[in-house]
Amino acid sequence: MNKIVVYSLVMLFMAGCSSSGHQAAVDAHADAPANAKQLNASEINSTVIGRKHSSVTSTGYPFSETLNPDGTAVIQISSESMQNGRWVIVEDVICVTYQKYGKECNKVLSDGTTLWFVDSMSNKTNNKFTLK
Repeated sequence: MNKIVVYSLVMLFMAGCSSSGHQAAVDAHADAPANAKQLNASEINSTVIGRKHSSVTSTGYPFSETLNPDGTAVIQISSESMQNGRWVIVEDVICVTYQKYGKECNKVLSDGTTLWFVDSMSNKTNNKFTLK
């Protein structure tokens, strides 16, 4: 009987650990709230560019990204090697390209404390960012 209780507790603990990583990924890709405002090109430039922002990939790996004022980008996903890329803002949409990860173009929404990068074609949230 004690073995069953211990086994059950271990399984519950393991399920909680795996679901917390999954939940972080779900949260990082959830829709922006209704009060989030779409930023224009000038606001994207002043809010996003030159600042480090962090999130979680859709598979649960933490990452940080910096979009530098000179048009270069740097991303570090978990323990992978740092990747260099480029960004450009065109008509209130920011496109970031990395050789390893491809190109992603997003509208940027903000509620004043959080940013959502929303795919400019599908309107699905690619990432929810906290700024550092």
